[in-house]
Amino acid sequence: MANKKISQLVGIGTSSTVSGTFLLPVGVGPTAGQYTTNKITVSELASYLFTGDSVGGGYPAPALSGQSNVYFNNPSWQDTTAAANGVDYAYLMVKSDNGLLTTGSGIGKPVGGDNLGNHTATQTLNLQDNIIENIGSLVDFQDGGNIGSSTSQISLEHPTKIQFDAPTIQLGNSYDSITVDGSFNVDGDTVANSANFEGTITGESLEITNLFSATSANFEGTITGNALEVEGPASMKVNSLSNTNIDCSVANFHYKTITADTKPFNLINVTPGQTITVAVRNSNAVTNSVQTSFQSGNGSNKVQWDEASFNLYNATSGCPGVTGSRSNVYTFISIGDQLFGSAVTGLRTP
Repeated sequence: MANKKISQLVGIGTSSTVSGTFLLPVGVGPTAGQYTTNKITVSELASYLFTGDSVGGGYPAPALSGQSNVYFNNPSWQDTTAAANGVDYAYLMVKSDNGLLTTGSGIGKPVGGDNLGNHTATQTLNLQDNIIENIGSLVDFQDGGNIGSSTSQISLEHPTKIQFDAPTIQLGNSYDSITVDGSFNVDGDTVANSANFEGTITGESLEITNLFSATSANFEGTITGNALEVEGPASMKVNSLSNTNIDCSVANFHYKTITADTKPFNLINVTPGQTITVAVRNSNAVTNSVQTSFQSGNGSNKVQWDEASFNLYNATSGCPGVTGSRSNVYTFISIGDQLFGSAVTGLRTP
């Protein structure tokens, strides 16, 4: 067939099919001209557009665009969606059943995991209720980082222990409460200086090993359990009485200096099972003894003394009086609504 100009070629009809062997005419020749018409198949033209021709100096198309779906049909293609070695990433995701190009991210939903490498997020990461597992030994938060939930509780679980290392650990907005369901162990030096600890510790046992010191601390609440064990020194607050009302919710130990008969001391807010100790000092001369007595709430009959106490100074109530320049230490044990009292008398004081 003689060569024809491109303008002389007859277009294909509506019923014609462009197959892989369909021939197309192309003009071939140097840049300056004198072209000849050669044939090229559709497959050869597609191969040139996608792969180029390094021998002849050709190059692939700089861009592809269109309004139809893009498919790949290569029987030897590598399914890189399962490759997580940081090199063979699936930058183009292809459906393996039909070769349809579905995404360009490469990390949409890898088959066998994806090596995210040193990625930096530019917006909030939404896990869509999925779980983060096997994160390694450390999750590092920057200043102000937190874990929060507005709809339900957050649970931290570990088969051995969860360790917090920080100068200050706060539970709640203002140390509201601490609830421990199970054993609560403090092993080491636990010091609460000018602290505010309020709440409830509930569990099978509370064990404090080594030193526990509460200096100028405000510890309010309830410790409920089978056992409370303190190994080492434990100090309690000693409350100085400004009047004859002894508020047993403030402290277990109280003291007051008197110079005249003072009765009754009124023990209020007593908790069943509580032990209350009251030291009373008589600052008068040795010969000037004073009388005193105790009652619980409005009932003096709620304070029971040993019969032997009736033979001491104040035979009326059974409560021993205080000799001049001496101190008595009164101890009360609360059982039900009764207080059972005892006294150590005549302790020499300066």
